[in-house]
Amino acid sequence: MTRQHLSVFLTATLLMLVVAGCGQPAAAPTPAALPIAPVIAASELVVGVNRLPFGLLQGGVPLNDPDLTLDVTLYYVGPGGDRTKPVATTQAVYRGQGLPVGLYVAYATFDRAGGWEAEITIPQTDGPQSSRIRLDVSERAFAPMVGDRAIPVQNLTAADVPALDQLTSDPRPDPDFYQMTIAEAMKAGKPFVVSFATPGYCQTAVCAPNMAVLKQLKSEFGDRVNFIHVEVYPYPFGESFQQARMVDAMKEWNLRTEPWTFLVDRDGIIQARYEGGITFAELRPAIAQLAEGQPVNPAP
Repeated sequence: MTRQHLSVFLTATLLMLVVAGCGQPAAAPTPAALPIAPVIAASELVVGVNRLPFGLLQGGVPLNDPDLTLDVTLYYVGPGGDRTKPVATTQAVYRGQGLPVGLYVAYATFDRAGGWEAEITIPQTDGPQSSRIRLDVSERAFAPMVGDRAIPVQNLTAADVPALDQLTSDPRPDPDFYQMTIAEAMKAGKPFVVSFATPGYCQTAVCAPNMAVLKQLKSEFGDRVNFIHVEVYPYPFGESFQQARMVDAMKEWNLRTEPWTFLVDRDGIIQARYEGGITFAELRPAIAQLAEGQPVNPAP
């Protein structure tokens, strides 16, 4: 799948959730008997530990219930696999606070590449509903993986432009996010967080909420962790967006979708990566570990 096709696929997946939620009357809940369709909101899954973000559609309406916890059962269905024999089980918890749609996040380990299925079981008042979705797991990711060394790119900073509105599409930018390049951050002797996002042109509508989360976390951890925002599109942003022209840093990091957020330790090693929407509740424990120099153990 090409970069353009993959970006369109993931955007369409998330937009399905966002658009389905627009204009839905709050006083008309979806009947519980309607089937629930899970949607995976990740562009790539690889051998090893993965973050699995799911959206749920019921009768075309996104479920956005913070009290739901989903049981996730994984089956390997590639050569020699058995779709009746579970390989692993995990749980997905609500991670939609501040996002335009409900998101449920699980962590799972895939021990081999190939075809997998995830059976999602959702508790309902008339009994649990289950639905399976296909997952394709690769040996190696396109985006940098946990354990990889961060790529020391020379992204633009505030020193390179006359004003921040030529550096970021964020309507309320925090200048602290634009003070150093990734290459400089890797030499600074401090851990850092880097987010590749486009708040003004985000097709999945989660970039601006993501930046709000990161600004809040910077206010708590900014003395121990550097924070960097890399705008996805070069200025002028609208023209670049229309032409699907991305900044060099996106290309050098081999990012085919947006947004992405990476946690990098003081030695320049990626400790965690997050594709798509993030929340304060999910990210704060991980950044606290990063700030303390501890191994980051992301949890949903």
